[in-house]
Amino acid sequence: MFIDPTREIVIFARLAQAFKNRLQMQDRDRALVMTGVCASMLEMEVIASFCRQLILKNNHGHMIRRFETFHEALRTEDFLTFLKQVRRKLPTEKAENLLVEFGYQCDVKRRDYDDPNMYIAAVMGVDYAWIKENFQ
Repeated sequence: MFIDPTREIVIFARLAQAFKNRLQMQDRDRALVMTGVCASMLEMEVIASFCRQLILKNNHGHMIRRFETFHEALRTEDFLTFLKQVRRKLPTEKAENLLVEFGYQCDVKRRDYDDPNMYIAAVMGVDYAWIKENFQ
């Protein structure tokens, strides 16, 4: 289902920010689902937990509410079916094209961070220490 979660997490985290900037919150939540799934696959559970909370803050009835973590959700057929629908609506190529179409610029560079968690948090515009303190 994922070509490379290490690459895709960056694309979807950036797209979530771009949608947020445009006040397209339902689309932002789709991008956050993809970010959270990638984070879980990469064992970045603090980032995944943060994504889950952002989604639920915007949409209390979202499917992810049924699960304590993305890791748990990924073990169920219901969530995998939902994920396939999200993936069809928002494939990686479309996400990349939307970033270009929106003219979204993110000055955060991977080389500036030793820890991938810190890097993704920075892409999402949040301090990783704060995320870790509140979502671990």
